[in-house]
Amino acid sequence: MKIVKIIGGLGNQMFQYAFYLSLKKKYPEEVIKIDTTMFDTYGLHNGFELKFIFGVDAEYASRQDIRRLSFFVRFYKIQRALRKMLPTRKTECIEKNDFDFMPVVWSSNDRYYEGYWQNLKYFVDAQAEVRAAFTFKKELPKRNIELIEKIQSTETSVSLHIRRGDYLNHKLFGGICDIDYYKKAIEYVLENCDTPQFYLFSNDIEWCRINILPLVKGNPLTFVDWNSGLESYIDMQLMSCCRINIIANSSFSWWAAWLNDSSGKMVIAPKLWAHSPWGAEIQLKSWHLI
Repeated sequence: MKIVKIIGGLGNQMFQYAFYLSLKKKYPEEVIKIDTTMFDTYGLHNGFELKFIFGVDAEYASRQDIRRLSFFVRFYKIQRALRKMLPTRKTECIEKNDFDFMPVVWSSNDRYYEGYWQNLKYFVDAQAEVRAAFTFKKELPKRNIELIEKIQSTETSVSLHIRRGDYLNHKLFGGICDIDYYKKAIEYVLENCDTPQFYLFSNDIEWCRINILPLVKGNPLTFVDWNSGLESYIDMQLMSCCRINIIANSSFSWWAAWLNDSSGKMVIAPKLWAHSPWGAEIQLKSWHLI
């Protein structure tokens, strides 16, 4: 048996589930499950979103399954603290470095996988299955349907994702996608594309109205500020419809760009993804890095 732990926000969950699908393809005769038990006490983000948004079809690990391969603690914060103190069991595969590919994950033995697995190498051979799983199926509110129609009728649609809030002082991700990054990214679009129409997504719209609006130099800019709470995922869906993506250094942004299947797509990303030696592992060769 193999079990993949699912935790974090939507983008993180998608990387973990992509890894799960890759394991299922690589080991078709084995029982492979996901562990979502931490969401019982995990108070951040919107809980386990993959079922709600994509209707994913997975086999769920029971507490007994988890105890067989790892240790089970009901409360997230206690489990996180214990993880730092308890020795790693032989059946546990713990991600050592963010974004760094670990070939050791491929094993025919029983395994409990704990990590974020934010590296395309973990599901490079299961990309078709991942894309099929992450098809947006839920009916959208009228306002978003109308916006998708507008985006798709625009020859040069450009999404701008600006994440502030918790990212401003984040130890791993903070201070990377600053105003200078977005200025250079927008300038690159203006120099290489005719009549771009920008669509901005952010958790700090007011800051963007003041600081980003002047950068587009009079080109149309729509502030998409109405998707929140359980509907926050719609921003990812809308961004994936744009031909050009200016992304932030976040997994949410990454997936919006990866799911973009537009003809002649362009992705602009920060050259430095994280304050980590392995941050470059998450970036794709086809991206334009700034």
